[in-house]
Amino acid sequence: MNISRNDNRTYQALTLDNGLKVLLVQDIESTKAAASMAVNAGHFDDPVDRQGLAHFLEHMLFLGTDLYPESSDFANFVSHAGGNTNAWTGTEHTCYFFDINNQAFEAALAKFSRFFIAPLFNPDEADKERNAIDAEFKLKIKDDGRRIYQAHKETVNPAHPFAKFSVGNQQTLADRDTCISDELRQFFDQHYQAQWMTLVICSDTDIATMTNWVKHYFSDIKGQAKSKAIIEAPLYRKQDLGKVLHIEPHKHMQKLIVSFAMPNIDDFYRHKTVSFIAHLLGYEGQGSLYSILREQGWINALSAGGGINGSNFKDFNISMALTDEGIEYYEDIVEMVFEYICLINQNCEQLPRLYQDKKNLLQIAFDNQEKARLIDWVSNLSINMQHYDETNYVQGDYLMEGFNRCAHDIAMQWLTPDNMRLVLIHPDVEPEHKTAWYNTPYRLEDISSCWLEALAEINTPLPEMRLPCANPYLTKDVALLDLDSPKQHPTLLVQESGFDFWFKQDATFRVAKGHFYLAMDSDFAVKDVKHMALTRLFADLFMDSVAEQFYPAELAGLSYHLTSHQGGLTLHTAGLSASQLTLVDELLTALFNVDICAKRFAEYKKQLVRHWRNSNQNKPVGELFSVLGAQIMPWNPAPNALAQALKDTSFHQFNCFRKDFFNALHVESFLHGNWREQDARQFQRQLAKHLAASSTIADLTRPLRTITKVERQHLMLNCNDHAMVVYYQAQTDEITEKVSMMVLNHLLNQDYFNELRTNQQLGYLVGAGYAPFNTRAGIAFYVQSPNHTAKDILQRHQQFLATYFTQVEQLTAQQWQQTKQGLVTHIAEKDKNLRLRSQRFWLAIGNRDHQFNMQQQLLSALDKLTLTQIQQHMAQIIDNQCPRIELLSEAKAVSKIKTHLSSYSL
Repeated sequence: MNISRNDNRTYQALTLDNGLKVLLVQDIESTKAAASMAVNAGHFDDPVDRQGLAHFLEHMLFLGTDLYPESSDFANFVSHAGGNTNAWTGTEHTCYFFDINNQAFEAALAKFSRFFIAPLFNPDEADKERNAIDAEFKLKIKDDGRRIYQAHKETVNPAHPFAKFSVGNQQTLADRDTCISDELRQFFDQHYQAQWMTLVICSDTDIATMTNWVKHYFSDIKGQAKSKAIIEAPLYRKQDLGKVLHIEPHKHMQKLIVSFAMPNIDDFYRHKTVSFIAHLLGYEGQGSLYSILREQGWINALSAGGGINGSNFKDFNISMALTDEGIEYYEDIVEMVFEYICLINQNCEQLPRLYQDKKNLLQIAFDNQEKARLIDWVSNLSINMQHYDETNYVQGDYLMEGFNRCAHDIAMQWLTPDNMRLVLIHPDVEPEHKTAWYNTPYRLEDISSCWLEALAEINTPLPEMRLPCANPYLTKDVALLDLDSPKQHPTLLVQESGFDFWFKQDATFRVAKGHFYLAMDSDFAVKDVKHMALTRLFADLFMDSVAEQFYPAELAGLSYHLTSHQGGLTLHTAGLSASQLTLVDELLTALFNVDICAKRFAEYKKQLVRHWRNSNQNKPVGELFSVLGAQIMPWNPAPNALAQALKDTSFHQFNCFRKDFFNALHVESFLHGNWREQDARQFQRQLAKHLAASSTIADLTRPLRTITKVERQHLMLNCNDHAMVVYYQAQTDEITEKVSMMVLNHLLNQDYFNELRTNQQLGYLVGAGYAPFNTRAGIAFYVQSPNHTAKDILQRHQQFLATYFTQVEQLTAQQWQQTKQGLVTHIAEKDKNLRLRSQRFWLAIGNRDHQFNMQQQLLSALDKLTLTQIQQHMAQIIDNQCPRIELLSEAKAVSKIKTHLSSYSL
């Protein structure tokens, strides 16, 4: 099996007698274990008269099995042992996964395996869970992703299973002559067979022991020597191509998708033929399709290669976010797409070199691969096993065996006008139809034969069009540097008035990568809400202004982001260390000097105002959390306040702000990774030159409002659902109170979900979570419901806490120790990779934890925490007078009015 040179895990693949493919992974460094089961069954397998059944089945497998009949048994077991569990249903695959502490892994596998052997499909649970499916459907009924997806479904070949409604609801999943549990069991027996399943398990246990576990627990899954039925119907018939699909979004959106129909492309994975073509079309450097269209003022973003795919189809999409002007010129944009395709076709002799560059980068990325979050890694791996051969389970996504001219020519033949569909998403559609389920307004029209002929005749690219050129960020060797004397924590190399520079050479993960953070605080960033909005606008405009210049850096495995924080701006770079400091130097030059034109200011101001006004539409819980954050953190205004403040800002005011912002700064910086101290000191001197023109200010302290009483607020929101958010804030910054909040959340969050979501069926969006604001601990409870008023939700919330307090009072010493151990697993989890280690160090620097020992402080406080103390803390929380914020929203039915936003600049 091909694995990264940086991967010290042990792998063993095997196939059980029943046909189940298994990958065992031993990771002796991991404090957690994880498992994932992928099943080659999804909503394509739904009976035509039972659409949503595969999704319903996914929910039901969690709700009791023959040996573990309690509906919440598995979720509670995993949660209390410091883990998480979830699942998803796709078109042709469904995936189930969990992580947990190593000590509880075998017991969890015993429970997990019964999902696929003997689920109960209890009729009572089916009745309740159908409500959850319906609530999930209603929650996303105005989600533009779902709405656009449905319009796509209704305009393809109706005989293809993609056309089916995937989610399900009360209508499609209603009981008929018998309970739907019988149909669930039939579907399970037919589609959940071992030969169509792939299992990954990873823990610190040796391979031999895990082999015994798998054989013992999973051999009873039914299997037979039977192949999956092939989908015969094409996704698109001839009459489904050559169309323009106009879709009206719910939120303001302007997007053009040029889509080409392809067959299944799994056979291309070794060469990444289609991915390489997407790389060429998605290029953003000088002379690229993106660069030319952006210069015209027609697009804000472009991506290539995305689109739905399955066992007999692939949509190859070129997607562009359009400006208002771009909507008017979408035909010209399409013509330019074909002119760039022409450029690729006429320069095939350059492609092997460009392919080799891409191949080298993927190999570097693979060799310097870092460990991801374990639960995500095993779930992705179980899906890879469905598509790749055993040798490439791990490397399949990174494999590029060489430029295959024959495969390339085949793929390029699919990028033709007669094989194209256009999707135009914009608010001014004159609809002729509305989709089922989501009521998406749309219109489908033929592309004129004359235009298709004209597109087919394009045989010359524009003179300014260019393919990618030699990458300046790939000139240095990628190598691990020798270690200086290793230090456990970052060192403050330079401390001057208004400027701190921290450094640590990585001695743990040993990858040729690094991270650099630069936080710039300015009084002008927080002068008022308008300046806070301008700070965010500048970050967006900077990223837009340098996108073309630094796109080669992204291709070379580097990333950069300028983002706003409370008090200023943060520049973060990451990736290969060899050329990263050169990139930072060039970025800082651009930060102080790049030209931002009035036209881009007007466009991005308009887009940002729209984004803030659209924020959390039809997601009342999201809007309530925005209100909560704004009330507790004054430097974090609500989206509507930011939109209102930015709306009337002129270009002149923006330029004045930009100058004022950089006049006086407090700067905190941190360099971490594959560099030596001499590199860091040299880099620091270069950094100081960039900042020399700015005077200094003291570090800004982020304000935090302390909650001192019960505050209840009622809001009327333009949405269909009712919602509640209740927030309890720690009264001090003491570690003991912080840990107490964590323990409370760990104790009750799964039970809160089980009771209010699963049992009482209040809605799909239900939860409790540890929620610190500006380092002050807190715990938040939230519920969004289509059927229950906010007042009713609050009463049920209060009833739950009162009832749960009785359970906490009755906890035994053994249960208390198990609870603490589960939380220890969360807190003590090791950093998986350099990125997470850098984030933790940077967070500690920002929080002034210069001992870098918050993890140890929390574990020590948890160890000392007694059951009596947590019972007392719970008693304080449920007291009617306990300080808290209660946010309650009710639905306000407001008709949708089309508005046109004009932007003026001075």
